[in-house]
Amino acid sequence: MNNLHPRVIAVWRLTGLITTAVLAAVLAALEFWVLARWGARIVIPGSSAGLVVLFGLLLSFAWPPLRYRFWRWEVRPDRVVIQKGVVWRSRSLIPRVRVQHVDTRTSPMQRWFGLSSLIIFTAGTRGADAEIPGLASEEAEALREELARLEELDEHV
Repeated sequence: MNNLHPRVIAVWRLTGLITTAVLAAVLAALEFWVLARWGARIVIPGSSAGLVVLFGLLLSFAWPPLRYRFWRWEVRPDRVVIQKGVVWRSRSLIPRVRVQHVDTRTSPMQRWFGLSSLIIFTAGTRGADAEIPGLASEEAEALREELARLEELDEHV
């Protein structure tokens, strides 16, 4: 089974840090402006935002390596296998004959790190059936073309 690109850990960490900063700023604003305006007394000003920052930093640095460790994928001749999950583990087997189309997607942060996600759409679903994040952009493009080529071979049989 294949691993994701190791740079995905940095993307996940930065995403966690940005989320933490936004949540802490919102909580600090709520605490200092809204509660103070209503005359509520805060025992330790900034404590809720501080706890969010502490928990967010811990989670942002500890969780991505664990998440990376348990993410595996493989394209086989008859199916795509995706295995993931730190606490709740899942293993998806997507039959190749059900793959309708495959896209690559990249966020600004992924582009900054040279990464993309492969999105697999299958028959009978409204949205994406599976996503493989954190692939090197060239690898994601090649994998998309490989899956598309495999589907074209099915149509000619």
